[in-house]
Amino acid sequence: MDTLFAVWPLNERSNLHWRMGEPAPHRHPFHQMFFITEGTGTHWVDGEETRIRGPWVMLLAKGKTHLYLPDVEAEGWLFDFDEAFLDGDAAWMFSHFVALSNLPLPKDGLFQQACDLARLMWDIGKIRTDESLPALRHLMSAFIHLLEPRMRGAATRNQPHRASDLQLFQGFLRHLDVSFAAEKDVDFYAHQLRCTPRRLGAACRVILGKTPQHLISERCMLEAKRLLAHSDMSVQQIAAGLGCEDQSNFTKAFRKATGETPSAYRKRLGLIQPASLPG
Repeated sequence: MDTLFAVWPLNERSNLHWRMGEPAPHRHPFHQMFFITEGTGTHWVDGEETRIRGPWVMLLAKGKTHLYLPDVEAEGWLFDFDEAFLDGDAAWMFSHFVALSNLPLPKDGLFQQACDLARLMWDIGKIRTDESLPALRHLMSAFIHLLEPRMRGAATRNQPHRASDLQLFQGFLRHLDVSFAAEKDVDFYAHQLRCTPRRLGAACRVILGKTPQHLISERCMLEAKRLLAHSDMSVQQIAAGLGCEDQSNFTKAFRKATGETPSAYRKRLGLIQPASLPG
């Protein structure tokens, strides 16, 4: 079975084991979803800290640098899976631009339905076989689709859109994630998608309320922040790796996007490195 899928219960035992392992910020080559049903904790994603109080859902796209520190009383489920495990409509929710790191939930009927799906996936996933894998794939996609209206409402402009807009936007995000460091021109992505730049711009504005050029810049700045926080590369090396040979231009762009210079950002993040994290 080449497709990755795993489900883990979160409880007092796992929480104690997790914290005693001296956790540090890290990233995975697969997606993760935390479904916190009870209790509290703290989650850092790409340098941003959020205090969690269940019920709570955390979507974590592959490659994001994160650290989850549960309090002992936190309960719920952790799901690990690769991109191929979800259907296309569910997978897009893990885009760098759409996936919310944190989504609080009320204890309503939808929450109870989500709990039922999580327990069912746990029961089937404990003895996962080739025969059960399709069922698990459908259950996980159903779980995400169940929560999608609230995720989409919090992460996007939540405007009505055509299926063709969503399909084009999804394609743009896939190409962007591969080519953002080398390609900064909207025309390049429009050519890859066999549409005009104007058509691509319209789809991006409808789905996310931003222009393609804005999204290209955001993706570059996101990678820059990750490298500044979790690598020993110099600012000049990071700028060059992101296709900006002039360090001063990179510094100006970073300051415009974040309000501080790359060096100041790296120095400030020293306050939340593993040595100073609680526990």
